[in-house]
Amino acid sequence: MLRYLFLFSFSLITLQAAAQQQDSIFAMRKGAGLVIRYKAKSGETVAMLANRFHASQEKIESMSEVDGRKKLTPGTTLYIPVSNDNFTASKEASGIDHQEELYFRVGEKDNIALISMYAGVKKQEIIAWNSLHGNTLKEGQPVFIGWVKVVEKDSISLSNGLAYPSKKGRVIADTGRHAFGELDSLYNIQTRNGSNVLNEKGTAVFFEKTGSNKIYFAFHNTTPRGAVIKVLNPGTGKAIYAKVLGPIPDTKQYANCVIGISNAAREALGVTDNKVWCELTYSPN
Repeated sequence: MLRYLFLFSFSLITLQAAAQQQDSIFAMRKGAGLVIRYKAKSGETVAMLANRFHASQEKIESMSEVDGRKKLTPGTTLYIPVSNDNFTASKEASGIDHQEELYFRVGEKDNIALISMYAGVKKQEIIAWNSLHGNTLKEGQPVFIGWVKVVEKDSISLSNGLAYPSKKGRVIADTGRHAFGELDSLYNIQTRNGSNVLNEKGTAVFFEKTGSNKIYFAFHNTTPRGAVIKVLNPGTGKAIYAKVLGPIPDTKQYANCVIGISNAAREALGVTDNKVWCELTYSPN
């Protein structure tokens, strides 16, 4: 009798552990960043999942090679980008938004330093969170790396009114955060998902620049060519990402400014004048 009770208890624990493992959200490496590998369920759409995970529908479609205008077949593999829009290393950082623990499953060549770099989380934090001893990791081992912001099913996020499933008739539009020729992704790589940045405030001047309206360029004195700067207009709350072409020209037009930005960014920042006070963040390297 005791033997059967033991086997029953062991089976129950095993089932609970399996359920916990199944419900956990895991990130994996894909390209130069992290993604959540997700299996579509019946009735779900790309727009709905972009809504739920605070991610770009455009990026999910591109990474997953799916057409968001068509219905998803249950079981379709989707890749949800992990970025500073939906990921945090501090549970208190996103306030009232619901958060789920995010794990990384260790691959054959993964180590703590590599996981730290991809997640943008300090090695010491990963070691402490997972009670690790030394730098040795086993292939297949789950490692907790932070929290991912998720809209719970059949709920509404009070911070922005987003619902999951998405509200009937709602059109999920890209806000512009993800539409700048992937400059936001490059910024996340350069700044370790926004965890390693310098901050600067001052006047921005707009200059004439032909080219794509979705890709913005900048002149800046302390960052190298090719660096990406996040530019926030605190007056409107709107932000863009701009790629540095070189230092600020030494002309009267740029007197006393901290950055020059291509004029296509004015509308995205909610600006009508040729100058605006802004806040900059960029990699110190």
